[in-house]
Amino acid sequence: MAAADPDDRTDNRHWVCVAALAGAHGVRGEVRVKTFTDTPDALARFETLHKGACGPVCRLTLTRPIKGGMAGRIDGVTSREDAQALSGTRLYVPRTALPDDADEDEFYLADLVGLTALDLDGRPLGRVQGVPNYGAGDLIELRLDTPVKGFGRSPLIPFEARWVPEVAIDAGTLTVDLAGWLARQVDGSDPDAPAGGKAGG
Repeated sequence: MAAADPDDRTDNRHWVCVAALAGAHGVRGEVRVKTFTDTPDALARFETLHKGACGPVCRLTLTRPIKGGMAGRIDGVTSREDAQALSGTRLYVPRTALPDDADEDEFYLADLVGLTALDLDGRPLGRVQGVPNYGAGDLIELRLDTPVKGFGRSPLIPFEARWVPEVAIDAGTLTVDLAGWLARQVDGSDPDAPAGGKAGG
């Protein structure tokens, strides 16, 4: 079972990435699920998901919380090997399946996944890999083109205006003051920094 391209933003005006599969959990075909919806319950409300934008349909049943996300089952996946083969697959829903209650200039957190991250001078840094929330506020999980010392390729940046001053969904970009945030972590002067500031990568 081939995994979808994790940077797939095909037709993003009509599709929204709501979760990603992060490998096998256990030996009976369960998968690890990173959700990009406000709550796991919001993900569970979608009857069908697609493996990649415009991709094949799959059915996901969430089973229980686990460290870093949720465990779940994909219809037809019964072995650890098949579950592991799906690692990196991103799950999408048509935008029409989302509640139509956002103002014109608002967006869903799931819209941020896959955006190109730019520095304050407009230079590409990498892509947005996820938008986790571990209880202290939303975080932007980046996948950097070039690793930074102490944080690797996947730093977690608080989703606050001081660190993420601009989001341009239509342009497919998000501006991050990565240099400023890193400086705060080094000198230890930011009491609001997320513990660890790093996502396993």
